[in-house]
Amino acid sequence: MLNDSSDAKPKKLPVAVPADARHAPWGPSSAILVSVLSFIVGSFVAGGLTYAIAGLLGKSAHQTNEWLSSVTGQFIFVLCAESIVIGLVMLFLRYRKTTLKALGFHRGLIWKDVAFAVAGFAAYFIMLMIATALAKELLHVNVDQKQELGFDNVFTTGQRIMTFVSLVILPPLAEEILFRGFLYTGVRKRLPFIWATLFVSFIFASLHLMESSEGLLWIAGIDTFILSVVLCYLREKTGNLWAGIILHSLKNLLAFIFLYLVGFQV
Repeated sequence: MLNDSSDAKPKKLPVAVPADARHAPWGPSSAILVSVLSFIVGSFVAGGLTYAIAGLLGKSAHQTNEWLSSVTGQFIFVLCAESIVIGLVMLFLRYRKTTLKALGFHRGLIWKDVAFAVAGFAAYFIMLMIATALAKELLHVNVDQKQELGFDNVFTTGQRIMTFVSLVILPPLAEEILFRGFLYTGVRKRLPFIWATLFVSFIFASLHLMESSEGLLWIAGIDTFILSVVLCYLREKTGNLWAGIILHSLKNLLAFIFLYLVGFQV
C-alpha cells in the first residue's frame, strides 16, 4: 500500500505551500512512485493491447509489424497509453478519497488561462532558443537530432485527424494531469517552488530522452525540461492546470502544423 508517512501525517512546513498541495492526501514518495510507474506501465500495457488488437483483426506477424508502425496503429497505442495513465491516476485519487480538484482543476477554463498560456509560450520559446545555442556551442550537443514521433506517411484527412488527436490533444491532457498535476502537487507538499519545479522537470525530461533510435535525444531533454519549468510556473501562478494544458497543446500544435500540414522538418 502506498501510505508513506509524509502522506499520512503532514508536518509543519518550512516553506509557503499552496493550499491544494498542502491538503493533498499524498506526499512526495507516492507522487514519484505512481507517476513514474504510470508513465512506464502505460507504455508497456498500451503496446500489448495494440499488438492484441492486431491479432484480433487477423493480421499475420509481418502485417502486425507494419500495422503497429502505421498511423492507425500509433493512434491506438497513444490512445491506450494516455488513457491508462489517466485511469491509474484516477484510481489513486479514488483510493485516497479525493477528486480532480486536488490536481489543479478547481474551476472551469477562463480567458485568463489562455493569456497565461500565450505568455508562457513566449517565455518557453525564448528560453529554448538560448538553451539550444548554449548547448550547441558549449556542450557540442547535436541540436539537429530528430524526435521520432511515430507518425510517418500521413497523407489522408483521416490520418491527419488521428495524428492531431495523438499529438495535440491526448499527451498534453494526460501529461499535465500526471506531471504538473499529480507529481508536482505531491512534491510541492515538501519542497519550495524552485526545487519542486526542477525535480519535476528533471523527471519529465528524463522520460523523453529515449525518443530516438540513434541514442539519447538530448535536444528533446532540453526542450521538455524548459517546457516543464514554464508549465510548473503556470501551475503555481494560476493554481490550476488549464494554462499548462493550453500551452502544452499549443506547442504540439505548432509542431503538427509544420510537420503534417506545411511539410517542414523541425
